[in-house]
Amino acid sequence: MRYLALGLFCLLCCDAVRVDHRHRRRPRPSVLSRGRNDSAVQSNSVESLCKGKPLDFVFIIDSSRSVRPSDYEKVKTFITNILAFLDVGPEATRVGLLQYGSVVQNEFSLNTYSSKADVERAVKAMDHLATGTMTGLAIQYTMETAFTEPEGARPADMHIPRIAMIVTDGRPQDTVEEVSAQARQAGIQIFAIGVGRVDMNTLRAIGSEPHSEHVYLVGNFSQIETLTSVFQSNLCGGTDLCSVVDHRCDHLCVSTPASYMCRCRKGYTLNSDGKSCRSEDPCAVVDHGCAHICAKVPGVLGYECRCRLGYELNEDARTCRRIDYCDLGNHGCQHDCVSTPESYICRCTRGYVLNLDGKTCSKIDHCALGDHGCEHECVNTEDSFFCKCREGYILRPDNTTCKKAECGDGVMDLVFVIDGSKSLGPANFELVKQFVNGIVDSLDVSGIGTHVGLLQYSTKVRTEFTLGQYTSGQDINRAVSRMQYMGRGSMTGAALRHMFEYSFSAKEGARPDMPWVSIVFTDGRSQDDVSKWAAKAKDAGINIYAIGVGKAIEEELREIASEPDDKHLYYAEDFSHMGEIADKLKTRICKEKPSPEEMCKCDNVMLFQRQVNEQLRRLTQHIEVVSKRMETLESQLGHK
Repeated sequence: MRYLALGLFCLLCCDAVRVDHRHRRRPRPSVLSRGRNDSAVQSNSVESLCKGKPLDFVFIIDSSRSVRPSDYEKVKTFITNILAFLDVGPEATRVGLLQYGSVVQNEFSLNTYSSKADVERAVKAMDHLATGTMTGLAIQYTMETAFTEPEGARPADMHIPRIAMIVTDGRPQDTVEEVSAQARQAGIQIFAIGVGRVDMNTLRAIGSEPHSEHVYLVGNFSQIETLTSVFQSNLCGGTDLCSVVDHRCDHLCVSTPASYMCRCRKGYTLNSDGKSCRSEDPCAVVDHGCAHICAKVPGVLGYECRCRLGYELNEDARTCRRIDYCDLGNHGCQHDCVSTPESYICRCTRGYVLNLDGKTCSKIDHCALGDHGCEHECVNTEDSFFCKCREGYILRPDNTTCKKAECGDGVMDLVFVIDGSKSLGPANFELVKQFVNGIVDSLDVSGIGTHVGLLQYSTKVRTEFTLGQYTSGQDINRAVSRMQYMGRGSMTGAALRHMFEYSFSAKEGARPDMPWVSIVFTDGRSQDDVSKWAAKAKDAGINIYAIGVGKAIEEELREIASEPDDKHLYYAEDFSHMGEIADKLKTRICKEKPSPEEMCKCDNVMLFQRQVNEQLRRLTQHIEVVSKRMETLESQLGHK
């Protein structure tokens, strides 16, 4: 059919471009050139060909400025001639029309008119747009709007053919390939008619296949009417010649508008006689029984079975078995060989890593991987690693972090009270910070070990961090380094009061079952009384070490320090001796930490009892404050 239609197209084109004088004078064979009676006869004869073949038919007309007004009228005549052989009606063929230039203009939809006469009048009344050539936009509108049920297209399950006929005379100003393909995939059969200097490749990109039956090109608009009879055959059809002639087709006979053609089933090719068929691929036409792949053997009429990658053919030459590449013995793996569907891979035993050659193995340096977590040193073993501490430190139970051996068991709640008065000076304040960090480094600071808090005082008291704020020595070191020097007066008594009332409270992280220790540092006379709040703190079980430098007053230091003085009071003439005080203090703090056996002795039981009593006293005060507030609130509510 495709070849016959192509031949018919060529004959028509040849006739269309014939320009001899005799032909120009011949009356034009248009339906509209005849009288009313002849027109009626013609209409009746052609309409009968399309009876019982309902269509949803949309014309897409190029109305660009390159189409002259006289040619525009010829297009309208062509449309009317096509309508002549269509059975137009709501239950028969429905007709819609849109024209396009720079924009798309819908003239009427598939459900606008119900009679052929109404459609013809609407066609004659169309006005020329005379703008650009947005062909792709018009095809998109046809697909997304014109062929929708709200616009009159019938549901897809009714299997009514959807026909689009596009007439254009120029190169599109937009792309048509993708949208045309989408329209065809949506079930729209597209006839593409080009007039004049239209690119044939563009028409083929628009039209449906076979192109010989859907793509047409004429030289000018005067020749377009010669296509009327072609579309009459394509759209309405004629006699089914395959049913009335002895076609002698080997496989299939396909009727065309004026003849028939032979075709072959899938896997076969039509021979040169146009009737018989030969096998194209024996695998497609025989029951080959191949488990994986059937392959045609080049040069012969046979086939052979093959296996997918990773398999090999069994002795029956049809079924396949998986190849175990490791069993072939040539893998070269130093340790283990593991088969995969397509090949094999080498793997190493535990404690080893595969080298870049993919075959040999090297011992893993676990410490070099960088994820061991050891605080000090990492030591490799045969298949793992362990952590080790530097000299003077011991490993904590977590087996990764280390603590100072000199005071590893000295667990306590320790609060520093640091003088930040102006007599100290910024440079000496930095030395005091180093002093504090030196003490912290000697302690086992952790969640279950020693907790550290710090106050700085001058005219006012400022909590730098509480006992419950940090659980590592490194975090405390950083907090101390960030401290800002206050540099004003020296209210040591106020600082002792703050330490007693707040620093060793449960709210700030103090633990009642731990020794409470405070290290108070000052470099001069206090501007307020220190004895009262120092005594209260010591009575509450807080063990106080007093550190004095320079102009510190010995009498005040004795009032601050716990007894005996020789173990709790330290003095240096200048800040250059702070390191000696730190060494002595670290040793003293560790030695004074009671052993588990000593914790049961009388003095320590009394110390613990004082700590508990102080916590109960503070809790009672808090409850009394809350009770008074509740009574006040109830009284206010009662008045309301």
